[in-house]
Amino acid sequence: MPHPIIPPNPAPEKETAPREKRSPPEKRTTPSATQTHLRNQQVARASITAMATNAALALIQIVVGLLANAFSLVADAFHTLADLTTDALIAWASRRAGAPPDADHPYGHGRLETLASLTLGIVLVAVGGGFVWAAANRLQATEPLPPVTYPALVVALLVLASKEGLYHWLKHRGKKLNAPVLVAAAWHARSDAASSFVVAVGIGASLLGAPALEPIAAAIVGFLIASMGVRFAYRALAELVDTALEPEQVSAIAETIRATPGVIDVHELRTRRMGHQALVDAHVQVAPRLTVSEGHRVAEKVISRLKTRFHEEHELTVGDVTIHIDHEPDQAPDAPAHAPVPERAELLAAVRHALGFPAFATEWLQIHYLNGRCELDLLLPAPVPQALRPFVDHPERRAEATAILRQQMPCIKSVHWYLALEP
Repeated sequence: MPHPIIPPNPAPEKETAPREKRSPPEKRTTPSATQTHLRNQQVARASITAMATNAALALIQIVVGLLANAFSLVADAFHTLADLTTDALIAWASRRAGAPPDADHPYGHGRLETLASLTLGIVLVAVGGGFVWAAANRLQATEPLPPVTYPALVVALLVLASKEGLYHWLKHRGKKLNAPVLVAAAWHARSDAASSFVVAVGIGASLLGAPALEPIAAAIVGFLIASMGVRFAYRALAELVDTALEPEQVSAIAETIRATPGVIDVHELRTRRMGHQALVDAHVQVAPRLTVSEGHRVAEKVISRLKTRFHEEHELTVGDVTIHIDHEPDQAPDAPAHAPVPERAELLAAVRHALGFPAFATEWLQIHYLNGRCELDLLLPAPVPQALRPFVDHPERRAEATAILRQQMPCIKSVHWYLALEP
């Protein structure tokens, strides 16, 4: 372990403004492949259950609708069949989204969930617009329709109750699995229930002698469905253009980073979504004299805390995290530029010249780039080479070498001498 043999020489000068600096390599992680795989399997199973339910309801609607002269019931059945296509898209997206990252998709396939949600939004807008258009045509129709029989009303109410139940179940599963695509499917099921309600009202109105109520109710519900689709499409598009998380979520992430031991501050925090996961990258400031390995360790702790806290305490899963370790605050954009600071090769050559020892090894020199200048740590090994012995035994030789270094390179703020203890 190096042992200091003399205080820093000379006394520190007044620090100048910060400068742009170099930092250790960034740390990138990906979520657990096993957890992601299990989660996507559950999402796929929920989607398959919804598909089977919709298929059974559509079959019942077609049969009874044809027998009971309830053409609105048949139309609702074809609407349900369109939902089956959507559910199939969700199941496909969930399975594909769980595939591990590859060379073409280094961040994984989470965007497929976003694509599925966008598709759902577009479908909802189209369905809502279709209801409004159909309602307008019905209000303008003058030809009488065949009488509807009571079994159609029973089936319409059965379908309404089934789809409302499907809405609640899918919404619960979507929140539990943090799967926006399932929540979108739940609201799609709610829109189906709304359309089934319209059908039930229309059939009931026909049975009571007031058929005009059906197209009016259909127009109202169609507008609600379309507005729902706009919201889902907007959220998906916001994710595709890398919109940041909600301000309160960003603040919670920043607080978690600052609370990590070893972290001084965080800046340049950026967030975005990919499917059900949040992607985070940030610059984390640590003590300026930490080693690269300890800075790396701090980054690992930050990543671990983010993944653990937001998995357990928030409706948010943190996926890929990139931490850039900084040893000092970033220089302000309008701050005056510093003179270029020499690199290691140039500084090592200066040390060898000042000590008159060309064999001075690069690992014996530690450089700290701080505030636009540099501080040198000279780590004399044990046993000390004979040519370096005078610098251990005579303080004036160390002072002389320090003065030569600072005269040769004014950017050197201070020189610290350390001696390794004998084994």
